[in-house]
Amino acid sequence: MKRHGMSPTACSVLLLVAFVLVISLRCSLRHSALGVQSLLAAAAPHNAENDAGLVELAAVDPAATAVIQAAEKLLEGNLSRSPKVHRDVALRGLRDWLGRQRFDPGVMSELVDLIKRPIDQYGGRDVDGPKKYASCAVVGNSGILLAAEHGGLIDGHELVVRINNAPAGDARYARHVGAKTGLAFVNSNVLGRWCAAGRASCYCRAYGDAVPILTYMCSGAHFVEHAACSASSVSSSPGAARPAPVIVTDPRLDALCARIVKYYSLRRFARETGRPAEEWGREHEEGMFHYSSGMQAVVAAAGVCDRVSVFGFGKDAAARHHYHTLQKGELDLHDYEAEYEFYRDLEARPEQIPFLRDSGFRLPPVVFYR
Repeated sequence: MKRHGMSPTACSVLLLVAFVLVISLRCSLRHSALGVQSLLAAAAPHNAENDAGLVELAAVDPAATAVIQAAEKLLEGNLSRSPKVHRDVALRGLRDWLGRQRFDPGVMSELVDLIKRPIDQYGGRDVDGPKKYASCAVVGNSGILLAAEHGGLIDGHELVVRINNAPAGDARYARHVGAKTGLAFVNSNVLGRWCAAGRASCYCRAYGDAVPILTYMCSGAHFVEHAACSASSVSSSPGAARPAPVIVTDPRLDALCARIVKYYSLRRFARETGRPAEEWGREHEEGMFHYSSGMQAVVAAAGVCDRVSVFGFGKDAAARHHYHTLQKGELDLHDYEAEYEFYRDLEARPEQIPFLRDSGFRLPPVVFYR
């Protein structure tokens, strides 16, 4: 029988093909391994030593220190800028606020008592035991809101929080931002614009007398405006219903928000520049750096709600900074990109957020609508 052998040329071709296949397979496996390693690196926790250094740096807050020192001087001067009719109330508020200045992330577990209980008491609702809102919508002011029609979805939440008196409910914006408002979150600079210093009366309630206000104190001097705002209402008649409370954020919440945002800003700076985090102050004016009102509103909502939905946070090149103004640029005192990184962790990896992860508080589900 004649045996059919393989020619030398055919053998060479087969060997060459086999060699190419082996190399290709090795490359494929190598790239796959690198891809997995990259994914693992992205999901892995930060280097513990570097993380501890960032946490330590984030605890340094020259801006807050300056605010407290200025407030102490105001207290020493008996808050002389205040009209006499509001001075006693303003002094009590300032004195109490200064007495509670400290860092304690455990404040998250107290926010129902600090924020929701006064609101429930005002509304005559049952206040036996802490009970959170079932759902909350925090509505930011970004121009991206106008690209969607989330108005109905927003109004479907038990509590709707709006920031710095942005308009809602009119024909221009209702389908985008909704019409319902259950809590107005404002920084005290906004109170200052509504209630000019030295005025004995003002009206600061953009959403009406029945909507409570939660305000962050940018300056101890603003307790004058806070006192005037608290006393303000549409009607001055003796039989008029009392207006909703104007609640001041607990200084412990302020300090917590400040540390979280500075941590993310430090981390972003070190990652993007390759420089030591200690040089962060060369790029940011430490005496002015601050978290945004929206960021604190989200953290506050996480403390009083079983479920949080967030709208109007983010930016787009084609959108205005605020949906209701012509402003295009961002404020330099905020690091919005760092805050966006915090929001991504809040939504997907809340257990990795520094300061909050050690608070003993379990964060609720948070969803950002973009």
